[in-house]
Amino acid sequence: MTLEERVSIENYILIKDGFSQCQIYRHTNGIYYLWGDQKSSGGNTYTIWSPLPVGYPDARPPIYIYKPNPLIGYGGIKTINSYGLSHSMHTLYNGPSGEVQICHWRDDRWDSSKTLNKVMIKVVIWLEAYEQHLLSGKSISEFVSTMQG
Repeated sequence: MTLEERVSIENYILIKDGFSQCQIYRHTNGIYYLWGDQKSSGGNTYTIWSPLPVGYPDARPPIYIYKPNPLIGYGGIKTINSYGLSHSMHTLYNGPSGEVQICHWRDDRWDSSKTLNKVMIKVVIWLEAYEQHLLSGKSISEFVSTMQG
């Protein structure tokens, strides 16, 4: 299967599974990326960005909260961006413009059977946990355990 065929299937699955607001696009430089706005149950909107890496779908794609950036933490004292790689916040190293990168799968657990709709499900869960963090000050890991599979 070519990458173009995979992207077409991924976009179909995203639409079928209720993520039509997020689609894969091709930049003029030839790089594919997932882009779209995800609304939380609290009514807040987050722009999601995932540049598909060389080797996709065998390579795990990073997924970033593109907007807002920075992502404010509890009480506005610390940003989520400032945590960088953090088990307690389920984040990886920040993106090229400092965007928060959500941990959705470990590299060693990612394989080509995983699709971006599954990544988006984890994004939704992370965003809901993030909004609970904003209300309570508890870490995201207190709402979301390390996901298996």
